[in-house]
Amino acid sequence: MVKVYNRQTMAKEMAENKETAVIKMFKGKALQNLEAKNESFYGREIEIEASSARYNGSRSEEKLMGEIEQIQAIAKDDPHKVLTLDEIKKVNAAQYPGQTAIEALLGKMYIDITRRSMENGDLTSLFAREANDPNSDETVNVNYFYKYVGLMGEVTGTGDSVNLIEQKLGATDTFSQKIYAIGWKDTLQNMLFNKVHNMAKVNQAGADADTDRRNGAIIGTIVGATYVASQKQAADATSGATYDSLMYNTLRKAIKKLRGLKDPQTNRKIAVPAISILCNSADTWSIQRVISGQLQTGGTNGTITTQNTQALPITNIIEYDQGILDGYTYGKDTLSWPGVTAGKCYIFVPNEYLFVMNKRGLTLETGMGSTLQLSTQELAWYRVFGTWFKDFLGSSYPGTSLGASFGSIIEVTLPTDS
Repeated sequence: MVKVYNRQTMAKEMAENKETAVIKMFKGKALQNLEAKNESFYGREIEIEASSARYNGSRSEEKLMGEIEQIQAIAKDDPHKVLTLDEIKKVNAAQYPGQTAIEALLGKMYIDITRRSMENGDLTSLFAREANDPNSDETVNVNYFYKYVGLMGEVTGTGDSVNLIEQKLGATDTFSQKIYAIGWKDTLQNMLFNKVHNMAKVNQAGADADTDRRNGAIIGTIVGATYVASQKQAADATSGATYDSLMYNTLRKAIKKLRGLKDPQTNRKIAVPAISILCNSADTWSIQRVISGQLQTGGTNGTITTQNTQALPITNIIEYDQGILDGYTYGKDTLSWPGVTAGKCYIFVPNEYLFVMNKRGLTLETGMGSTLQLSTQELAWYRVFGTWFKDFLGSSYPGTSLGASFGSIIEVTLPTDS
């Protein structure tokens, strides 16, 4: 059964599977966390379960925002006040006593923005092999992701040496992790005159910006790449064929071309444990209709015109039309988070040749603001991660010295419906 993924289906699946996000509250500034190589920077740890597919506008959101407001009132009087057991019970502020008001507030803020992020549809896991390593270096050696190799050899068992597993030490390619951040400053004017303002809108904006950055780092790179001929499939143009037949034949040819690509590390054909399609939602139905296959029968006077159209080996269809904030005005700029253009799609091997290192998940910094600027509270969210596309894009990777037919993705032009 082919699964269709988008923001809504991702959130629903997380809720059905009761997936839990383990959030570590790191101490220190963003730069310190980028360079950190040990766990001394760990703060508190929170487990957050995706209990429902919809958080925004739910009773759970309303309850949590009420708790945040209660803790805010305490924190404004004395941010370093240690909450009493009664206060903790009243606002469900912590798992255990001993937290200051500001620590309890940070914990609630983490829960709120994490639930919003879980609902927003970060699609990274559908494309890349991810590693979550808080002690990883700023510059990551790609060897981290490559398989170790071993040969089981025959031995006599009388003291002779055994073959050792080898780490792939020859590769010297690296990629960098970067800090991506967004902040918010509460002002006296905002507190006095913005009647609709609340922390939910602030956290939602932070979650939206974070999700767009994550999806943009993966999907934005895919749709923005220039593909060489060996990684492009034109629409089938068989004369007299129906639209469904043209679509089926186009995808079939693209899959065949994908399976013919080579791994840059071995110079042999790529492994294809699964195949996914990235497309615009306008094309999902047309693609989905033909993936399951069909038996076309016909013929007269004993002439057999049956065409063998078995199901295509597609596991997932991923919809991405544009980012959440695509087209919105930000200052003097218009935000651009492009998605897949209708009439195109990308067939690729997921979770094998595209790598993502996550040093820090979405992390919050907070301060009390500036008296001179009449700001009462300042917040900044940041994330630290890096991506590796060289093996995935292969021959279409910018500046590569590879010849044709390397990589694990095909850009497809779909047929038009007359």
